[in-house]
Amino acid sequence: MSQVREHPTAAPDRAAAFGVTPLSGTLGAEVRDVRLDELDDAGFAALSALLWEHQVLVLRDQHLTPGAHKAFGQRFGELHSHPAAPGVDGHPEILLLVNRGKPANITEVWHSDVSCEPEPPSISILQAKQLPAAGGDTMWADQYEAYDRLSDGMKAMLEPLDAVHAAFGLESVHPVVRSHPMTGRKALYVNGGFTQRFDHMTVAESRPLLDHLVQHASQPDLTVRHRWNEGDVVMWDNRCVMHYAIHDYGDDPREMHRVTVRGERPTR
Repeated sequence: MSQVREHPTAAPDRAAAFGVTPLSGTLGAEVRDVRLDELDDAGFAALSALLWEHQVLVLRDQHLTPGAHKAFGQRFGELHSHPAAPGVDGHPEILLLVNRGKPANITEVWHSDVSCEPEPPSISILQAKQLPAAGGDTMWADQYEAYDRLSDGMKAMLEPLDAVHAAFGLESVHPVVRSHPMTGRKALYVNGGFTQRFDHMTVAESRPLLDHLVQHASQPDLTVRHRWNEGDVVMWDNRCVMHYAIHDYGDDPREMHRVTVRGERPTR
């Protein structure tokens, strides 16, 4: 089983060397004074600690080469290759995301990356290479807070349940509420892109509650929205956030490169 490497909590003085600006009242931070391709071990530990704290980190003006992009991802663990989508030429670990028109878009739904796999990806690291003149923002939603806001009765009902996640010819069963291996916090773990039904229930029986949970978990005050610039890198933790890529830019070109880190089997 693939494991994400643990990282020590960063020393306060090293974390303070970065400029950190929270981006919403619940999740997300912009981190300044960082070059991802020049980060030493202490800096990486500090950045990792910020990721566990804020769940989504925005880093401007990185312009990583494919090699540097992959090398940074590998500091978290083994890289993941998408089961059904092409990589960048010569770099199968870098998922190529380009505009193929709104009807062909599959990311305009709240989802956690490839949760249909037995060991779903942990960290996603997305870089903007080419952008439309306007639009193409991405949103993320805090699944720690989504779980915390559930009533005690709903928590008690959901915590023993598993759900079936399926796509790309893959199907896996995961806890509806998972514990994060780094923080120990509980997060809601169902999404609109891959979660098909609760285990041992039909799709028709499952759909009303699944729809309610995804709607609950993507309330506006649980989200952060990023407007991209070329060279931006945004990294996030799939174990405690969902995300949604907005397609509001017609046929304009948009090219993004994503490195994803293999995760572990979700546990309660």
